Amino acid sequence: MRALSGEARTVARIQAIRLGASIDAATGDDAVRYALTRALSRSAPTESLTLRRDDAPDLVIDSGRQTPAGRALRVRLNTPLGELETVSDATSLRERQAAAAFMTLLLCCGVLAVFLFTRRALERNVIEPIEGMRDRIDAFLHPRRSTTREHSDGELATIDALLDELVDLRRRHDMAMADALRQRLHDIARHTRFIEQVGDHFRQPLQALALFVAGMQPGEDLRQRAVLGQMRTSLTRLNELLDGLLAMARFDAGAVEPHAIDLITSDLFVRERAAIDDDARRLGVDIHWRGGRIPLHSDATLLGELIHRLVSNAVISTPNGRVLVAARRRGDAVRLEVRDNGMGLEPTQQERVFEEFTRLPGHAGYGISLAVARRIVDTLGGSIGVRSSPGRGTLFWVQLDGAAVGPPLKAASMLSRHPAL
Repeated sequence: MRALSGEARTVARIQAIRLGASIDAATGDDAVRYALTRALSRSAPTESLTLRRDDAPDLVIDSGRQTPAGRALRVRLNTPLGELETVSDATSLRERQAAAAFMTLLLCCGVLAVFLFTRRALERNVIEPIEGMRDRIDAFLHPRRSTTREHSDGELATIDALLDELVDLRRRHDMAMADALRQRLHDIARHTRFIEQVGDHFRQPLQALALFVAGMQPGEDLRQRAVLGQMRTSLTRLNELLDGLLAMARFDAGAVEPHAIDLITSDLFVRERAAIDDDARRLGVDIHWRGGRIPLHSDATLLGELIHRLVSNAVISTPNGRVLVAARRRGDAVRLEVRDNGMGLEPTQQERVFEEFTRLPGHAGYGISLAVARRIVDTLGGSIGVRSSPGRGTLFWVQLDGAAVGPPLKAASMLSRHPAL
């Protein structure tokens, strides 16, 4: 409606400008009157005009058309001869405004009708079924507090049927999960007994053979001494292979459950340092331990075995070299690193280093130790990786998320200041 009013005023002003322009070349009252009368006849709906002059009487010209009361649109314009006031008929403007108001009213009524219809449709098709479903679920979950309402609508009957089906599916799922759990526990127990029996059956002959070999006296025969030494070495490797295979079997069967306790890394380092010192001195390896003050929450036995396997692997790979064993804290995680300056690994070897029977250069074993280490890390819920450069050493790292205890220690952040290998 504002646009309609603005349009009408713009048209009236343009007509006033045209009327004022028609008297620019006129001289004398008669010429001015004639020019205005002629221009007014071509300027509908302008009905009349008044030219107010300072040095002459006002000049009033009327087209003879009557303007209804209250529907006059007046425009004033300055001209060289004086102020020109025009009066236009605004009847068409009022009619257009009335039509716009009527259309606006119809639009509001339509919007209101659509709103009411949509609201009722939502209540009937969405809200009521949801409320019925809520009552049905509440009655199922809380049978003593809720009352089940009977609904005759088809949608609610369908929802009730689906809920009954869901209840039946959940019941069958729970039964299936319970059966699967019992079967899994039975399989774990069966595998555990099998592993123990296999270990006993193999270990007894090996122990008897080891005792027999230990009691042999080769005398001064160098060949017999060499054969006896080879037999002892083979028995040692067979025992290591059997221990590794049994350990992998226990982890794969799910028979190993971690028991987490609060401990400090120095507890692990002291025990493993005593277990590895003999081999380190025999191979001329210098081992440094860093980060022993970090508290953590994990399985001490599994962590000790993990560190032992990683450090033993590093010692074997670094004769007459250096090995760094470090623990550092990263947020709520604890990161263990075993770094050596040995021969390193090729990229193809790094991809398969944690697979079974992957033998590393310079190792006389069967490639079982690192495979067991990966299983230990998986059981503890952590991650393990390796970075290595041929000829520049190898870094094995283990990260245990959520294993850190208490606030971070300032000493833990200073672990990077260790001697370069």
